[in-house]
Amino acid sequence: MDLIEFHSNNWLINGDVTLIQAPDFMKLTADYEWKNSILIDLIEVKEVDTSLLGLIFEWKRQAKKYNKTVNVKNTPANLASLAKLYGVEEFIS
Repeated sequence: MDLIEFHSNNWLINGDVTLIQAPDFMKLTADYEWKNSILIDLIEVKEVDTSLLGLIFEWKRQAKKYNKTVNVKNTPANLASLAKLYGVEEFIS
């Protein structure tokens, strides 16, 4: 299973997203062309840490440069808790 399955404008994230995997996610998305806004589906995400928040913020920054948006669905409870702790829950809802 790939870390990210790209389906048109939808990114399905798979497995763990922690400090260990974060560089791999950045490599996979570094050359994304941002022709369209995207929807990130986290339904298959297992273990997370604040690295996933950082990735989402980076993808949102990249998209903004091209006047596109990044939306997130199926946010895991542990990621929602981290976002609330850091006061950034509105950025992942």
